[in-house]
Amino acid sequence: MNGMGRVGPVLAATLLLGGCIAAVIGQGPNSGTVNDSRYANSADERLVRAVRERFAADAALQGLVLEVRAQGGSVTLRGAVASRTLVARAVRIARAVDGVVAVNNQLEVE
Repeated sequence: MNGMGRVGPVLAATLLLGGCIAAVIGQGPNSGTVNDSRYANSADERLVRAVRERFAADAALQGLVLEVRAQGGSVTLRGAVASRTLVARAVRIARAVDGVVAVNNQLEVE
């Protein structure tokens, strides 16, 4: 009977701690943090789409193959362009998109 008397409290503690662990590692329903990708991805995807749409609408940039990525509101631009003027234009257009907090310019001049 001694061994059986300990099973209840151990089981209860295990179940209670299971919820704490889920919250700490980000699996609990209310465990969202600034780095939680469930929330950042949709905003970052919107930024990528908006920057790409603006590039496509710009006569000087529309034919170029430029990589656009976003993480936490910071947009990274990669690819090759023909001049520094086009680099500056792409950076300026990306910065003008609502929600962009920084532009990481990794564009190269061919």
